[in-house]
Amino acid sequence: MFAICRSYGLDRCEPTVTFTLLMTGLRSAAVQVVATATIAAMVGQGGLGRIITAGFNTYDTPQVVAGALLVAVLALLVEAVLVGADRLLGRRTL
Repeated sequence: MFAICRSYGLDRCEPTVTFTLLMTGLRSAAVQVVATATIAAMVGQGGLGRIITAGFNTYDTPQVVAGALLVAVLALLVEAVLVGADRLLGRRTL
């Protein structure tokens, strides 16, 4: 995409394609941030990872599963919100 834009100039790039690619990258990064934020509990910073770590420390499997499900649901919610924003804002640029 960027090679084509450089040869034609940025004013000739299709804004809908550019916006969609940027939103896809943003969605991917946001979901990865949510998923890896659970690692913060390993260094004592808290967050949803604290639930999982506490479950590991007490050998409480339901607590570990509940923490993992919370992280997964939060990641899916972030994805859904950004997909909705992509659709809402993407249609305006058409």
